[in-house]
Amino acid sequence: MKFSEDTLKQILVGSGFIPEEEFNVAQKNASDLGKDLKDILIFRGLINEKTLSELISKHLSVEHANIKRKTIPDEVLKLIPEKMARNYRMVPFGKEKNRLQIAFENPEDFEALEFAKRQTGLQVIAYYASKEDINKALGQYKRNIKADFDKVIAENVKKASVEKNLEKAAEKLPIIKIFDTLLNYAVAERASDIHIETQQDEVIVRYRIDGALRDIVKLPRGIETALVARIKILSNLKIDEHRIPQDGRHKFTIGEEVIALRISIIPGFFGENVVMRILKETARPLSLEELGISGKGLELLRENITKPHGMILVTGPTGSGKTTTLYSILNILNNIEAKILTIEDPIEYGISRVNQVQINIKTGLTFAAGLRSFLRHDPDIIMVGEIRDQETAEIAIHAALTGHLVLSTLHTNTAAGAVPRFLDMGVEEFLLASTVNIIIAQRLVRKVCNACITKYSPKPDLLKRLSKELDSDFKNQKFYKGKGCEECGNKGYSGRIGIYEVLSVTESVRDLIAQKATSDEIQRKVIAEGMVTMLQDGLDKVSSGSTTIEEVLRVVREG
Repeated sequence: MKFSEDTLKQILVGSGFIPEEEFNVAQKNASDLGKDLKDILIFRGLINEKTLSELISKHLSVEHANIKRKTIPDEVLKLIPEKMARNYRMVPFGKEKNRLQIAFENPEDFEALEFAKRQTGLQVIAYYASKEDINKALGQYKRNIKADFDKVIAENVKKASVEKNLEKAAEKLPIIKIFDTLLNYAVAERASDIHIETQQDEVIVRYRIDGALRDIVKLPRGIETALVARIKILSNLKIDEHRIPQDGRHKFTIGEEVIALRISIIPGFFGENVVMRILKETARPLSLEELGISGKGLELLRENITKPHGMILVTGPTGSGKTTTLYSILNILNNIEAKILTIEDPIEYGISRVNQVQINIKTGLTFAAGLRSFLRHDPDIIMVGEIRDQETAEIAIHAALTGHLVLSTLHTNTAAGAVPRFLDMGVEEFLLASTVNIIIAQRLVRKVCNACITKYSPKPDLLKRLSKELDSDFKNQKFYKGKGCEECGNKGYSGRIGIYEVLSVTESVRDLIAQKATSDEIQRKVIAEGMVTMLQDGLDKVSSGSTTIEEVLRVVREG
């Protein structure tokens, strides 16, 4: 439901949740950037999604339906056909005798209400749910897609024929159906990547879901040439080139979602292999709180991103969510008064009114070359995808020293480890000490499935080891896990959340940097000053039921 901004102001400012001055700034930013005001309010941390939904429900005089994590019974869901549920933006979620509970994005939609009454013959009780919650709940219509997926793939594999003319083969209906089915199923399963791997006797399709690869289907050899040709045509790649790697992009829509594929094709021993990264372009940027940053770390980060110059560094291994964190920060900083430039490899999401540049090694456009050019474009904020070498590091520090706010990532295991990494690259310690404002280290852990969450007690030897390591008896620590259910594919996990340590570069830390202190010395100092370590942040998320102790230990110790 698209509320007028005056109505939102009446709800939020009138209730005292958001000061009028801050609301007006957010309203101007939304107008300038062409964004939904509700999205701006949420990802800038002025209000969270749950509170906003509850306030809107109160204003509409209906109850708020918390359906985001609710497993809806099939017999209830099927009372409203999926097509009409998507059309009218409503989801049935509960039934008692002749009363049907339905969550609406717009509970005042008379036509939708009347359709639901006629369709079901039941008394409809209307609830309000946010756009995001409705979208997530609508996804439950796809939870039985596996049976349909297997059927469609099997039928079309039989119909597919080997065709020498690749262009003709790629346009044949069975190949189109196989490819479209692979995409739709990947989105329904919340996959982040699709892998198509050509082996000696078969073609294996795998999805990366919650950070782990899973085998999805095996296709017969011969079909891969037409399938890869289909992908090349859609992403404007050379269909007759099989000897060199190729990269491309393709966009498609499912319902109201616009989804971009970042495609990489490489030649292999048995044939070409494909990886397609799935990026939901219409998804609202996550707020810092939604990423999992909380408490003192969140306060420090919010304080430091408002500084006019200096460096904000995010560290962690590949795939730990560093770029997502930087994008969330950029979305907070983005307004028409700031000139923002980014140089990335690759550009994952387009951000309105931000000048984004893709590096191109072949033309000499490296991180260092791009960053050097940026300084002649009068920027206020610069994001560098990654600092890999001395030249990039020195230019980034020079930019931070000359009045720019610089955001970047670095591959180190801890926040304190970023300091010796810079010094190893040849950066002068006194320059580093005077430019870095804050360092964030992070990992991604799998979230416990809310549909099958249960309390449990870990193995005694694990608790004993932890007690010794952290000097704690864990008597009051609560532990949770997912038993495994249909919703999570019997894995016990669904989705991911970050665990963080946020190192503020205080005067005492600057002194240690200037003295070329080791990462261990810096770590001891910041812990003494109150920094919450990644392990402790993980344990806090274990207590809240967000993740398991095994997940936290896996990512912290592997990192």
